[in-house]
Amino acid sequence: MAGQERIEFLAGAIRYHRELYYNHSAPEISDAEFDALWDELKQLDPNNTVLHEVGPEPLPGTVKVEHMFPMRSLDKGTEDEDIVHFVTQSTFGGKRYLAQPKLDGSALSLEYVAGNLHRAATRGSGERGEDVTLNAKLVANVPKRLNIPIDCHVRGEVVMPLATFEEKYREVSPNPRNLCSGALRQKHGDGKADASDLVFWAYDVKFPNESPDATNDSELLSWLQKVGIEPAPWEVFDSESPQKDMIAHTEKWRGLRASYEFEIDGIVF
Repeated sequence: MAGQERIEFLAGAIRYHRELYYNHSAPEISDAEFDALWDELKQLDPNNTVLHEVGPEPLPGTVKVEHMFPMRSLDKGTEDEDIVHFVTQSTFGGKRYLAQPKLDGSALSLEYVAGNLHRAATRGSGERGEDVTLNAKLVANVPKRLNIPIDCHVRGEVVMPLATFEEKYREVSPNPRNLCSGALRQKHGDGKADASDLVFWAYDVKFPNESPDATNDSELLSWLQKVGIEPAPWEVFDSESPQKDMIAHTEKWRGLRASYEFEIDGIVF
């Protein structure tokens, strides 16, 4: 296939499979196959617009939510050299980094107003998501009220414990991730899974008005714990050559992945 024709094919395939993944919870290919399409397009046309889109727009007929703070996608790496490049080049030789497991579920933004859960939305296109407040309130550990009256937007991932998946849903879906998305977006209890079987783990928080006195992301994660929201587990690397410990950290999690209580598909630094 000629160069430009191949680029157009890859871009169309990525949009098609991303639509199935995000809006229909019905992927036709594996993550590895999708990543192969993505990597090939990135090599052939690194500035292609499809590579800089987070996800598709929410389906027509759903209630749209404009994200005050856009939910961006992440750059990914697969080799130790990618971590070295991230530390020495992308972040200009930084010394302090935070790592969390990349939980494989459905991204969710929780908006609190004066400490009360006002609205919950899917990531969607990154700029605009779908209102899923009613279902998010059913998620086991999503607090309807924080411990302090503050305005904030908490970002995280909704996942299903693998034990729950094996016990209740193994015959329903090939993986827990599809069930997470469907449970959040169901309209009248017509999803394949109950939202009450899901768990929310936070990885970030944004403040439209006043914010706590914090310099590092780790301090914000500790703050989330204090107000009643549990972040995904984290570890901080702070040294002259953090990339060595970061590479070792990925190896540790590679070993933990098969026995971890939730599905993960990498580490976020």
